[in-house]
Amino acid sequence: MPGERRGQVGWESDNPYYEGKKHREPTVCVRCGLLYRDGHWQWAEEVVPEAARAICPACRREIDRYPGGYVLLKGAYCTKHWQEILNLIKNQEEEARRTRPLHRILWIEPRDAGMEIATTTAHLARRLGKAIQSAHKGELSIHQAAGEPLVRLVWRRD
Repeated sequence: MPGERRGQVGWESDNPYYEGKKHREPTVCVRCGLLYRDGHWQWAEEVVPEAARAICPACRREIDRYPGGYVLLKGAYCTKHWQEILNLIKNQEEEARRTRPLHRILWIEPRDAGMEIATTTAHLARRLGKAIQSAHKGELSIHQAAGEPLVRLVWRRD
């Protein structure tokens, strides 16, 4: 985001899930099996038995039901083409998780004559919204307050 302060000396994130510390290496997430190695969470080929145990930020968000982004899908088109849209959403999540394992969908639930998708990160929410917009057209609006990490996208097609 333009003007965003990232990683400056003495700067602390407002994100409650920003760890701001390094874990002992290796550390394994007890919920999803991700491995903290080389300074970040990643997919593990093999976990050594003496690895430390912790809960990764994505699993903590899932436990707390505290999303980093929302995508709200509205309109008759959504209902009629739901299976196609759902397949697109799942494929986009899978592709994102290959390189960014903390990017996950927390839930997909019916809301206000539409569907709500909650994600662990604003980046994944934007990716999903833009992919739906690209594949199915319609109107996409993105709402994010200045300096806030949470993003809300609304996609509509009647």
